[in-house]
Amino acid sequence: MLYLSAMREQRLIVQKYGGSSLSSPARIREIAGRIARRARENTRLVVAVSAMGQTTDDLLQLAYEITSHPPQRELDMLLTVGERISMALLSMALNSEGCPAISFTGSQSGIVTDVSHTRALIEDIRPQRIRAELSKGKVVIVAGFQGVSHEREITTLGRGGSDTTAVAVAAALGAAQCEMYSDYPGVFSADPKWIPSAHVIPHIGYDELLELAARGARVIHYRAAEIARRYKVRLKLLSSFDGTSLGTLVDDNVPMENAKVTSITCNPSVALIRLRATRTGRTLAGLLEQFGRSELQIINYYKESSTDGVTVSIVVDRSDVQSLNEITDQFHGERLRIDKQDDLASVSVIGSGFSCNSSTVLDIERLLAKSKVPVSCVMTSSLSVTCLIPEAACKEAVDILHSSLFNKSHE
Repeated sequence: MLYLSAMREQRLIVQKYGGSSLSSPARIREIAGRIARRARENTRLVVAVSAMGQTTDDLLQLAYEITSHPPQRELDMLLTVGERISMALLSMALNSEGCPAISFTGSQSGIVTDVSHTRALIEDIRPQRIRAELSKGKVVIVAGFQGVSHEREITTLGRGGSDTTAVAVAAALGAAQCEMYSDYPGVFSADPKWIPSAHVIPHIGYDELLELAARGARVIHYRAAEIARRYKVRLKLLSSFDGTSLGTLVDDNVPMENAKVTSITCNPSVALIRLRATRTGRTLAGLLEQFGRSELQIINYYKESSTDGVTVSIVVDRSDVQSLNEITDQFHGERLRIDKQDDLASVSVIGSGFSCNSSTVLDIERLLAKSKVPVSCVMTSSLSVTCLIPEAACKEAVDILHSSLFNKSHE
């Protein structure tokens, strides 16, 4: 449970800058100038930073050049270097601008996690040092992606960890708003690199943002979106390159009942695993228990029972297939059939009111069938319709659905 401020501080803003925003000394000086101008407007600022550019990938490559199986503890020790470089350089740039600033690592910021190396979960934030420096009029720079366990081990938060850091710190401090700066000037109706007609969505609710994050949109990590929803952290998603866009505001917006498409998104790299048991028994139960104990991020899970037995279908990101294989390999030869498809993509239509309107689901299936895009299965929720399709058909499917469904739902 996060330590939460009893009230919102209207002058306190948390900002987060991604790796592309801080990719060079020139970019860091530019961001420092922007932060300094904001601080002079009597705004109290905490800034969470990612590693510069591709630093994290470069550090990972170094580790695997040393050994094919680097210990996870040592990986965490190595990877946290990237954010420490960013925080120190940005603090230097701010001080050179005449804007007092100080940088903190995750542990110095009071970010306490569990003991899971490379995918740690935040258990508490103790922001006393952050508050003390804010009271002195300083901008506080916080290293994203990292924390410290109760055992005083350095940990990292896994994919999207800097997003998670920023939103969690905003929740703990009671910030008026958390501003997330990236390459994109907000949440789009589809990936603008694929769909030139896609546009920025000015305002969405927490539930829609969480659904987008879970379905492959790379606007914010789903763990950060979940924290924002749980603690009602007001978000603004903006571009650090385009100062003219108003971005996307995310707050406690309740979806309407009428089905309305918000965005079409695609995860081009998922895998479907089907586990078939002739009857419910210890083999299947044991396998599922192993999944539960692992750090697998399951995107979808559904179970079918019949007189012939039980089928469990699991959808995961393809990056998790190796971890999944390590678990399922232990059960070969048992009374269990395991089928895997790891050449799939998921295309999702996100919006409000889908549970109340079956026509949208039928339209999606009809459009994909008409365009001869094979669909392995369809999964629905109150906020999304997701189809598993061949990876090669991902862009085509997004294009078809965006051009056909989006205008229809907004007529």
